[in-house]
Amino acid sequence: MLALDPIHLLQSGNWLDLYGPFVVLAVIITLAISWYLREGRHDALEQLVAHNDFGTPAAFRGTVDVQENRSGTYLRLSNNTKESRAWQFWYRWLVGIGRQANFDEVTFDASRQQIDLTKNEQHTTFGFSEISAIRMRETRAGMGGGSLWYLELIPHEGKAVPFATSAPGDRKTMFERSAAVAKAASLIISVPVQVFVAGNVWTPGWPPKKQVTTS
Repeated sequence: MLALDPIHLLQSGNWLDLYGPFVVLAVIITLAISWYLREGRHDALEQLVAHNDFGTPAAFRGTVDVQENRSGTYLRLSNNTKESRAWQFWYRWLVGIGRQANFDEVTFDASRQQIDLTKNEQHTTFGFSEISAIRMRETRAGMGGGSLWYLELIPHEGKAVPFATSAPGDRKTMFERSAAVAKAASLIISVPVQVFVAGNVWTPGWPPKKQVTTS
């Protein structure tokens, strides 16, 4: 007959058999709820992007690097370095899930009201009027912590088109470098920047719950 006395259960180790699975399940449920509550569109970060200057987008590193930037009129990114091509290969073939940013060159040209995306001499073109927003989407940067950011074109119709992915690193730093590129593109197209944070990345005190103006 199974002993139900708590002291006896503790001494015999039977309490692990009885309650262990429930403890594990409770932890999993708690983590899942926490991830769900943290994940999704983040208004404070969107306001941060809209009202702050993150400096030159040339500091961005990832599947493409910024080659030319004329504020409000022209932005060109390309994978013409070994590092950018390595990140592109890494995300596309080794660790990436879903559609990846694999373009050789991306240009935003206000004079032509056009976005050109080139891969292996094949061209994809969007008119500015076809795009509703630029989206920044965070994901966890492996087991080492930190995060990386996908930058995506959001058409009025059809699926999101990722055009750049940042290198992984410190959560706040990668956000600011990616935000500089997203904002440069959004100013040319005249569309808002949407920011979606990952639920399974946690850093104390960041992201802010309220919009904070930086210098």
